[in-house]
Amino acid sequence: MPLLGLELNDTGILAAGGEPAQLLDVEAGEKESPGFALAHNDQLILGKDAHDSARLHPRLYTNRFWDELSAEQIKQPALEGKTNAELAYLHLSKIWDSLKGYGDEIVLAVPGFFSHKQLGLILGITNELSMPVKGFAATAIASSTEPYPEHLLFYLDVHLHRLEITFLEQGDQLTHKETKTIPAKGLHYLYTEWIKAIADEFVRSTRFDPFDQAIYEQELFRCLPQVLKDLKGNPSTTFSMKVGSQIHSVILTYDLFARKSKLVFREVYHLIEEMKKRYGTTEMASVLEVSHRFSPLPGYREELDKLPNVQVVELETGSGARGLIELKDRFSTQAAEGVSFLTSRPWQRGPKPPAASAKTVASDPIRPTHVLYKSRAYPLSAKLLIIAQGPSEDISIGSNDQSVAGSQKHCTIHVSGDDVVLTNCSTAGTYVDTTKVSQTTLLQLGQTIRLDPSGGVLKLIVCESTDET
Repeated sequence: MPLLGLELNDTGILAAGGEPAQLLDVEAGEKESPGFALAHNDQLILGKDAHDSARLHPRLYTNRFWDELSAEQIKQPALEGKTNAELAYLHLSKIWDSLKGYGDEIVLAVPGFFSHKQLGLILGITNELSMPVKGFAATAIASSTEPYPEHLLFYLDVHLHRLEITFLEQGDQLTHKETKTIPAKGLHYLYTEWIKAIADEFVRSTRFDPFDQAIYEQELFRCLPQVLKDLKGNPSTTFSMKVGSQIHSVILTYDLFARKSKLVFREVYHLIEEMKKRYGTTEMASVLEVSHRFSPLPGYREELDKLPNVQVVELETGSGARGLIELKDRFSTQAAEGVSFLTSRPWQRGPKPPAASAKTVASDPIRPTHVLYKSRAYPLSAKLLIIAQGPSEDISIGSNDQSVAGSQKHCTIHVSGDDVVLTNCSTAGTYVDTTKVSQTTLLQLGQTIRLDPSGGVLKLIVCESTDET
């Protein structure tokens, strides 16, 4: 029977199906349906349509019904008499209408902070909608498929009204150990702060105030995701708005957005530090898996890269929904057992072997000690070696962000036990020999590294000690 995976997140609910798993349309050709509800002209509008008109009617919408899921009545005047559970029911009904033809069984990835009572409400809603739910899994468990031996593993996600940090314990099984949240500092808060900053730039540069009319404010919110996309990997972007017969333009910088979010991500930094103390040490190497919702947020890398020996892995869009499909055999097939809720899972696959030639492995298994670039050898250690792309296509190499200032971090290399690990930090990927690496790989003596297929070459070498020579 075809199985569907549904990833619940109020920034946008996603679904996946098929083998290999592909993202499905959940609402009028859209891959994500945000948790917005708008009461207007005696109609209740949900999902993307509500999201796209919310700023035009600020007193008539809510985007809290998933975050505050309960059977209590909403006190907001425009939505009096309704409950958050009722709005969740109507939102899920709209999504289910789009998905029915794709499969006849469904599993749900849910945030790690949902209570048992909230999960019970979701189960009641899906039963009422005749959705054939086979089970639930924590989104962090569904999303994480790669083991990282000798590392502490964290999953980071963002919701409309909170940030979520989950510690995942690695062993024979991957186990959901603890979830912490930072309430009131989610995407809704960040977007509001960034929109204010953009409006201030317009007023300062052009004297045009986008907050003068709701239609312009709504346009800012509509365009903001593209602005964030343009700023990922770029120091600035030009943003224009048409006002009547005039076009107003401002230059928006990455630093402007990063400054506005700095304190928020500093809270994430401190929360991860606290969790590291509970489950390991503050100096222990860590992997931070970040969702596709989290990875575009300006400023998070600058703060989290301050953690010692940290690797950041940006997950693909809908990794939770796709991961549910891979977990289909883990869900109960016997109705008597009820609906399963997975908080642990076996690893789907082991770490991928490095792309090394047979000659290199067979003739010289010695671990590389340095990376060579333009006749200069840079030592490898447990501390991250940062490799960055400069503005003039030059490569910068250093052990901290200050030493590669003005450059865009492309990848990192560090020693973990007996392994030398490369972690890609770029959406363009990093090339080891001729293999494109999008996440992490182990490096071998004699391999080459390029930031692009035709760019400058770095080589893994070994420097003998004085005694050995």
